[in-house]
Amino acid sequence: MSLRATEETRRIVKKPLGTLLKADSEIRGFLKGSEKPLITVGDIVSASLIKMGFEPHLCIVDGKTMRKSIEIAECLKKGRRILMLKNPPGTISEDSWKVIREAVSSPKSTIIVEGEEDLLTLVAIQSAPEGSLVLYGQPGEGVVAIRVDESSRKMVSKILGTMTSNV
Repeated sequence: MSLRATEETRRIVKKPLGTLLKADSEIRGFLKGSEKPLITVGDIVSASLIKMGFEPHLCIVDGKTMRKSIEIAECLKKGRRILMLKNPPGTISEDSWKVIREAVSSPKSTIIVEGEEDLLTLVAIQSAPEGSLVLYGQPGEGVVAIRVDESSRKMVSKILGTMTSNV
């Protein structure tokens, strides 16, 4: 069963769901010394972290930034396991859960989404091991970092509850 965002869902996810990091130095400081799996959602944040010297366990990208098509950076493909996923805009497709769980269990993976990856942050938080860090871009503001724990999973469950199901 796939899920579709409602107006309430959009209102909630418009705001940062975790810690907003505005500068590269803040991102470096937040991630420094972390041995936990790092999951990135979004082309710019994923490529930027690799260029900063971090090695995301999983990158989820769609070849777009601010709804405009861009070339998927070579660093997101080279030496990484590539998985493909169809996920229409404003939805979480049924396949998302399976593909993201598979990728989480396979270090150095990149999921290339045909459609839109925005809401897949929610699936990543639900699927990642306890203590993982999920980072996604907050357009025009910076990067949002979320530590995966009971609290973040409860928050995501509430957000998922605002969505409607497409059978």
